[in-house]
Amino acid sequence: MMRRRLPPLNALLAFEAAARHSNFTRAAEELGVAQPAITRHINNLEAWLGISLFRRTGNAVSLTADGEAVSELVTSAFDRLEVSLGSLSVRRSNEIVIGASFGITHLWLMPQITAMRGAAGGAAINFMTSENYNDFDAGKVDLSIRFGSGEWPGKTAKLLFTETTYVIAAPSFLERTPQLDPDNLVGTLQPEWLLEHGDLHSYGWMTWKDWFDYHGSALSGELRNADIRNYPTLLDMIRCGEGVALGYVGLDDHLVEAGEIVRLGKPVSRPDLGYYILSNAGDALSGASKELWQYLTNSSD
Repeated sequence: MMRRRLPPLNALLAFEAAARHSNFTRAAEELGVAQPAITRHINNLEAWLGISLFRRTGNAVSLTADGEAVSELVTSAFDRLEVSLGSLSVRRSNEIVIGASFGITHLWLMPQITAMRGAAGGAAINFMTSENYNDFDAGKVDLSIRFGSGEWPGKTAKLLFTETTYVIAAPSFLERTPQLDPDNLVGTLQPEWLLEHGDLHSYGWMTWKDWFDYHGSALSGELRNADIRNYPTLLDMIRCGEGVALGYVGLDDHLVEAGEIVRLGKPVSRPDLGYYILSNAGDALSGASKELWQYLTNSSD
């Protein structure tokens, strides 16, 4: 039987973590290895594939176009393994599993993980990260966070926060583009500046097309990058001065407060859309899961 022609699994694990975090040090912390090990695995994978996966600018890294393509393949494969194998594993009685996109997990849930564990009486809290909400319908998931209008048949849903969008950029980018007028964004934004997360599964969050439509205008050309793998990666690219994006109140507040990105113009709010927490158990939620539900819904008020 012919052996599979695949790169080393450790290299794929290191790449997937580094791609999600857009940071080799955070990837090393997640995997419990030293940062040079991540760098070595990435270099080995790049040599095996014969392509560059990351752009390296000082201490910042971002995926190349080839890296984005590889990241999508690897993440999709790992997500399928996690969902499929997780459904076969024995569930711990004191474990709560939350399904969420990587962006929500990294930017909204993880900063309050200690308080979440306290609210859940010390229960173990684990995450199933996926950009495909269908994965959260698996029996192993207790709670999930999804973007939409609040209508999910057969599930109890409660609004966490509505969608409020700003145009965002780094101060360094604004210094290089004095022609960008915050008081006339529609008239001065150039398509080649615009970066976007995309809406692969048509969940309805705001895209640049929606933003221009809202302002009674239209894009005048193609976006330079319209399908960045995850929202934290997009924010890291903006922080590095790579372009302009749409920022979401509740997800990028820490970068605004730190002065790493700047909100431009007036916000666009769509109060009929937002992020909701859902329970697979419906109204029968009880115990630690119910306590965690109450904490998360109260913390968003």
